[in-house]
Amino acid sequence: MVSVQDLSLPAAQDRPVPAVQRAYFYIVLLVAIHMIVLGVANLLRVGAEIALGAPSGGFTGLPFVFAEFNRPREQYREQASLAIALLLVAVPAWYLHYRAADAAARRSLVERGSALRSAYLQIVILVTALLVFGYGQRVLRLVLMAWVVGPASTQFFGLEPDWVARAAGAFAMVVAAASTLVFHVRIASADRASVALSARAADLGHLVRYALALIGLAFFTFSFASLLTTLWQQLLFPFPQIEPFYPPGVPRPPRPSFDETVRFDLANSIPSIACGIALWAAAWLRAERAVRARGEAPTVRRIAVYLVIALSALAVLFSLTSAIALVLARALGDRSTDQSLGRDLGSSVPFAIVFAVVWWYHRRVVEGDAARETEAGRAGIRRAYYYLIAAIGLAMAAIGAAGAIGAVGSGWLGLMNHDARETATWIALVLVGGPAWAFHWRASQQRLDDDERRSLQRRVYLYLAILGSVGAVLVFGSALLFNLLKGLLAFRFDLALWHDLWHFSVDTAVGAVALAWHFRLVRADRAALAAAGLEETYHVTLLVKAADRAAAQARVTAALEGQSDITVRS
Repeated sequence: MVSVQDLSLPAAQDRPVPAVQRAYFYIVLLVAIHMIVLGVANLLRVGAEIALGAPSGGFTGLPFVFAEFNRPREQYREQASLAIALLLVAVPAWYLHYRAADAAARRSLVERGSALRSAYLQIVILVTALLVFGYGQRVLRLVLMAWVVGPASTQFFGLEPDWVARAAGAFAMVVAAASTLVFHVRIASADRASVALSARAADLGHLVRYALALIGLAFFTFSFASLLTTLWQQLLFPFPQIEPFYPPGVPRPPRPSFDETVRFDLANSIPSIACGIALWAAAWLRAERAVRARGEAPTVRRIAVYLVIALSALAVLFSLTSAIALVLARALGDRSTDQSLGRDLGSSVPFAIVFAVVWWYHRRVVEGDAARETEAGRAGIRRAYYYLIAAIGLAMAAIGAAGAIGAVGSGWLGLMNHDARETATWIALVLVGGPAWAFHWRASQQRLDDDERRSLQRRVYLYLAILGSVGAVLVFGSALLFNLLKGLLAFRFDLALWHDLWHFSVDTAVGAVALAWHFRLVRADRAALAAAGLEETYHVTLLVKAADRAAAQARVTAALEGQSDITVRS
C-alpha cells in the first residue's frame, strides 16, 4: 500500500522555478543591469564635465545617441535626462526581479546551480570586465600622454584639448562597470561555494574566464612586442634626421624631438600592456584556482591552452624564419645596408622573444596538467602537444623545401632568377621548420608502442599530413599537366613555360614524398597493431562524479577480470 506521504510533491523550499519563468527573470535582469551601468556612468560623466567646464562628450557606451555638439548646455540636459530615465526604469525592474530570483535561489539548490542563472552572471561579468578593460586603457592613455609627453603632445601628437574631462568620463564608466563586476563576481563565487553547479553552468564560467584571459594575453603580447620593436628601431637603428627643404620666407613648423617621440610611444603602449596583463592575471588566476579545486582541467581550458601554444609557436617560428631570411639574403647578395638590416630584424626578433616566453609558460601549464592526470591522461596531453608542433614544423619545412628547391633550381638552370630575399625565405622555412618537426617527431617515435599507434592524436596528425600531401599532389600535379599539355599542343616551350613546369614539378614531388612517407607510417602502425592482436579498440565512457572515478574504474576492471582477450586501460 502506498501512503499519501510517498505521493506528495517536493517541499516548497526545494522546488525550483519553472524554466520559462527563470528565463524571464534573468533576461530582464540582464537588460536592466546594463541600463543601470550606462545611466550611472553617464550621470558621473556629465557631472565631471560641468565641474570642469568642458564641452559635452558623446554618451558613454552609446556614442551614436548624441552627435550634435553645438549646444553644450542642451547637451548636458539631454544626456543627463537620458541617464536618469534609464536609472528610473532599470533600477526598480532590476531590484524586484533580482529579489524574486535570489529568493528562488535560496529556496532551491537546483535553482542556484542552474545554467540560466550562471549565464546571466557570466554574461554580466564578461561585459563589465571588458568595459573596465577598454575604458581603463583610455583613462591611463590620456593621463600618461599628458604626464609623460607633456604640453608638446597637444601640438605634435594630437592630445585631446579637454583630456581631463574625457579621462573623467572614461573613469566614470570604469567605476560603474567595476562596481557591477565585483557584485556579480561575489554572487558567482557564493553560488560555487554553496552548491555543485550543473555541467552547463560550470562550463559557462570556464568559458568566460578563459575568454577574458585570452583577450588580456593577446593585448599584452602584441602591445609589448610592438613596443620593443619600436624601441629597437628608434634607439638602435634610428632614421637619420633629414631636414626638409622649405622655400625662403616659409616658416618651418616645429618638429618633435627624439626624446618626445620615444615618450609618446611609451605612453601609447603602456596602457594596453598594463591592462592586458591585469585582465589576463585576474581571469587566469581565478581559472587556476577553479581547476585546482576541481582536480581536473575542463575541456575549454585545454582548448584555450593549446590555442595559445599553436599561435605562439607559429609566431616564434615565423619570426625566426623572417630573421634568418634577412641574414641569409644579405649573405646571398642582397644590397641592404646595416641600418636597414637592423631595423628589419627589429620587426622579428622582439616578437620571437615575447612569444617564446608565452610558449614556454603554456608548455609548463601542459606539464602541470599532465602531472594531475592518470597515466593515460598524461600520455594524451603529451601527444597532443608534440604532434601539434610537429604538424606546424612539417608544413613549414615542406613549403620551404618546395620553394627553396624551385628557386635555387631556377637559377642553376637559367630559367629565371629569384631575388635573394625570396630564396632566403624559403631556405629559412626549412632551417626553422625542419628542426621543429624533427625534434618533436623524434620525441614521439621514442615512445612508440601499441598505445601510441592507436592514439587519436597520432592518427589525426598522420591523416592531416596525408590530406595535405594529397591536396598538394592534386593541385600542383594538375597545374603541371595543364602546362605540359599547353606546350605540347602549341608546339612551343618558352622560358616562362619551362619555369612553371619546373616549379610545379618540384611542388608535386615534395607533396608525393610527404604522402609516401606518411602513408608508409599508417600501414606500419596497422601492421604492428594487427600483429599484436590490438587492431580493434573500444572506448567505454563512465558518467560518474569526479570523486567516484577511481571506484568506477575498479568496478569495470573487476567485471572484466579473467577476460584474456580484453585489456582495460584507464
